Amino acid sequence: MTCCGIFRFSQHTKEGYLLKKRLSFILLYFCLLSLLCLGVYELFFVDKGERMSESENRMLSAFPSLSASTLADGSFMSGFETFLSDAFPFRDDAADFTDKVMELVSIPNDGPATGEMEDQLWDNLEEQEAAFQQLLEEERAAEETADEKENEAPAEGDAQTPAAVESEPVSIWLERADGSREVIFTYKPGFMTEFAALLNRYRARLPEDGRLYFLSPQVADVANNIIGKTKYVGWGTNLVDVLQPLVDDGVVIMDDMAILNPYLNDAPSALYPTEDYHWHAIAASITADELISSQGVAPADYDQYRYWLSFRHDNRDYSTEQLAGMTYSRETIEIMSAISPAESYFLNHITGRQRTVFTMSEGGYVGFLGGHKGPWRLIEGGFHTGRNAFVMGDCFTIPLIPYLAPYYDQIISTDVRDNFYSVPLAGANIGDYIDAYEVDDMYVVWTNNYMFFNGTIPSRMSAYLDMSY
Repeated sequence: MTCCGIFRFSQHTKEGYLLKKRLSFILLYFCLLSLLCLGVYELFFVDKGERMSESENRMLSAFPSLSASTLADGSFMSGFETFLSDAFPFRDDAADFTDKVMELVSIPNDGPATGEMEDQLWDNLEEQEAAFQQLLEEERAAEETADEKENEAPAEGDAQTPAAVESEPVSIWLERADGSREVIFTYKPGFMTEFAALLNRYRARLPEDGRLYFLSPQVADVANNIIGKTKYVGWGTNLVDVLQPLVDDGVVIMDDMAILNPYLNDAPSALYPTEDYHWHAIAASITADELISSQGVAPADYDQYRYWLSFRHDNRDYSTEQLAGMTYSRETIEIMSAISPAESYFLNHITGRQRTVFTMSEGGYVGFLGGHKGPWRLIEGGFHTGRNAFVMGDCFTIPLIPYLAPYYDQIISTDVRDNFYSVPLAGANIGDYIDAYEVDDMYVVWTNNYMFFNGTIPSRMSAYLDMSY
C-alpha cells in the first residue's frame, strides 16, 4: 500500500470516528433535552398533591416539603425522586409494557413454577367462596321451608303473633298537585317482617346505648319526575309506619323521602343529576344533618364546607356563597373539602389497611373516598367523640360518610353486593368487625333499586353477619 493510500485510509477512519462521535453526542443531547422537558412538564403541569392511582390502588406521592431541615436530612431529595417517579406521564402504560417485556425475556429457574404461590392463594379463595355459596344455598332452602310453614293454614285454636303479618303493604308514590298519588313501587308481602328481624339481629350486636338507623334513599330517576316538573309536586312512602313497629328498641327507621321532599325544587343546587342515578352531595348532607340532629347533636350543615367542582381543573375549592354565583352543569359533582383532619383506608382481615383518599378535587364519584371499592373501609375522623360507627350500604353511602365523619372517631363501612364484597379478603365476618372496632352506631343505607327486588341483599346481610371462617 502506498503512502497516499495509507493516508486516505487513515483520513476515512478518522472521519468515521468523528462522525460516530458526533452522532453519539447528538443522541445524548436529545436524550438530555427530553429528560429536561419531561422534568419541566412534571414540575409545572402535574398535580403536586396526593392523587389516587386506580391501577395500583394506592396514593401517588405529593411534592415534598422544601425546608432547611428536609434538605439537611435528605428527605426532600428522596421525596422529590419519588414524586418524579409517580408523576411520570403514561406511567401505567409504561409499567404494563415493561411487565410484558419481562415476561417474554425472563428465564425460568429451578425454583417453584411461576405463579405457584398465586395459584395456591386463589385455590384457597375459591374454596372459601364455594363454602360461602353452599351456606347461602342452605339458608335459602331454610327460608323456603319457613315460608311454606308460614303459608300453611293455622290449626284451630292457633293464633298468629302481631309481628307475623304486616298491617299494610309498603309502597312508594309520587304526589300530584291535586293531592292524588301514583304508586310506583310496592314491596312484596311479608318482606318487612323478615327484614325487621334481620335489623334486630344487627341491633343486638351493638351496645345498650347504640342505635341502628335504616334509610332507603331514592335514585335520580324517581326524583327527576318532580325536580323542575309540574305533573308531580312531591313523593312519599309509608315505610316508617309499617317497619318501625316491627323493630326492637334502638332501631330507628328514617324516611329519607320526607327529609328531602321540601328541597326537591327548593335547594341551593340540584339534589340529583340527570345522567346518573346517584344523589349529589347536598342531598347526602341534608340527610346526614337529619341523622345527626335526631341524636340531639347540632350538625355542621352544607354551608360550613367548601367544595371542589368535578370536571373543573382549577384545583380550587369554593364556599357555597361562591357556588351560588356560578353557573355550571347539573351533572357536575360538588365534592366537599374536609372541615377536620380525616384519613381513609381500604380495609381487609380486620386490621390490614391501605391508604386512600378521603376527598379530592376531581374524578366524579371517585372524589369521595377514592371511589366505591371493597370489601371494607376505615375512616378516621379528626374529632375525638368517643364513639365509632358502621355504615353498610350501596354507592349512596360514599358521599354520605364524609358528612358523618366529624361525629365519630372511626367509621367502618362495607357493601355486601357481589361486585364489592369478597369473603376471603374480608377475612372475618361482619360481627367480628363490629366487635373489633367497638361500633356504637350503625347506618344501613340501601336504595330500593338493589335492596328488595330479589332478596339478595338481605340474604347477604344475614349470611355475612356470623358466618364461620
